[in-house]
Amino acid sequence: MKKILITGGAGFIGYHLSMRESSLGNEVTILDNFQRSSLDEEFQSLINKPNVIFMNKDVTVQETFLDLKIDYYDIVYHFVALNGTENFYKQPVKVLKIGCLSTIYLLDWICKHNNAPKVIYSSSPEVYSGIMKIMEDKFPIPTPENVPLGIDDASNPRWSYAVSKMLGEVAFFNYYETFGFDNFNIIRLANIYGPRMGNGHVISEFIIRSLKGEVPFKIVGSEQSRSFLYIDDVLDAMEKIVQSDIKKQIINIGNEKSETKIIDLAKAIFDFENKQYDFAIHDPPKGSVERKCLNTEKLKLLGVKEYTSLKEGLRKTFEWYEKDFLNKGDKSEN
Repeated sequence: MKKILITGGAGFIGYHLSMRESSLGNEVTILDNFQRSSLDEEFQSLINKPNVIFMNKDVTVQETFLDLKIDYYDIVYHFVALNGTENFYKQPVKVLKIGCLSTIYLLDWICKHNNAPKVIYSSSPEVYSGIMKIMEDKFPIPTPENVPLGIDDASNPRWSYAVSKMLGEVAFFNYYETFGFDNFNIIRLANIYGPRMGNGHVISEFIIRSLKGEVPFKIVGSEQSRSFLYIDDVLDAMEKIVQSDIKKQIINIGNEKSETKIIDLAKAIFDFENKQYDFAIHDPPKGSVERKCLNTEKLKLLGVKEYTSLKEGLRKTFEWYEKDFLNKGDKSEN
């Protein structure tokens, strides 16, 4: 039995990871204070498991980590974040504090001990967005992990999340240089979707608004494209990384074949309800990028090659939200 700590374990990816690991018989400790989620029936059922421990604590407070026993855990998944584009613009300081302080305090805690656990740090392809605008046509898509990072406008709150993830990556490598801690890998996750993904993501937002019968249906940045990856595929990829011997690596997790325009995503969701298209097209916000698609050659070397099709993943996600919508209105979890 492995002992696993998951920061942000009440969030979208953290919840599904906790469910899988606890179902495998591992002991899971969830560290979260419901910044973007709440104690619903599904999460209550999860933490009622005898091998799941829930700690309602704030990861932006250093004492939260000092109260943990470092030599108790085999693996730490650091997923805590305040994401969602709307939050980048409306709560940039909170985005920065949660992303930056939690990572520094986590590393301070880990590097005070010799018997440190393996750590998976969840970064984001948002770190590519700024340099994409600077490099323009020279920016490679699909994007490999070794492109330079940067932002084009420090005054734009859009970059609060990207900068918090850049700092997190820089912190891991600098703590390695200073303290010798090398048992970590950094994952840059594509647009992940699935049941319980919350209301701050384009797919869940489109599904909920469609179920509400919004007419005309507002689409912002209709010609922009993103690559999407179903939640089960993310868990499979992380399992491959954890089981490998690699250390100090940055690895893209995505599906190059799933790159889809936002308007085609809306059409696919409308098709589930057999609805006629009635769209109101709006320009994308300042700082938003046209394409995001990750190069996953490093991931393929670990044996990750099979993915859930976008159609199948959207169907599963739509069915969950449809059931949730009918049961609880629009109170689905963040």
